[in-house]
Amino acid sequence: MNSSKLLSVIVLIILLAGCGRQEVFNSFATIPQNGWNKDSLAVFRVDINQTDKPYDLFMQVRNDSRYPNSNLWLFVDVVSPDGHLQRDTLECMLADVTGRWLGAGWGSLYTLKCPYRMHTRFAAQGTYTFRVMHGMRQEDIEGIKNIGLLVRKSQ
Repeated sequence: MNSSKLLSVIVLIILLAGCGRQEVFNSFATIPQNGWNKDSLAVFRVDINQTDKPYDLFMQVRNDSRYPNSNLWLFVDVVSPDGHLQRDTLECMLADVTGRWLGAGWGSLYTLKCPYRMHTRFAAQGTYTFRVMHGMRQEDIEGIKNIGLLVRKSQ
């Protein structure tokens, strides 16, 4: 391997290693195939060890082409380590005005990363519990395959 190729490989490894350190948590919950009921929760437990640094939080939605709406309303309950509860309402736009899905994907499955809280600081160290439910008018919705939470250190 010549020195130019070796240098390129080393730079690539350093860049990939640096990107991974920013991610604190990334997980998806699977939604039942028969639909997502209004009472069903996706639950994520995130350990936060640093309170002096800001974080970016994203809700991730994986939908298929059967989903009948262009948006998805979510209710997100955040329970802090001391038990304090905060509820947020978040609208994720899944399609544009022409009906084209905005998420990345192929075939009939799309994944969208929806900004939730940017440059936020956690008040205390410990485990935070995020409980996510849909806030659509229908009792059951079809076409949502997974709901995810991504937490990363702000750049």
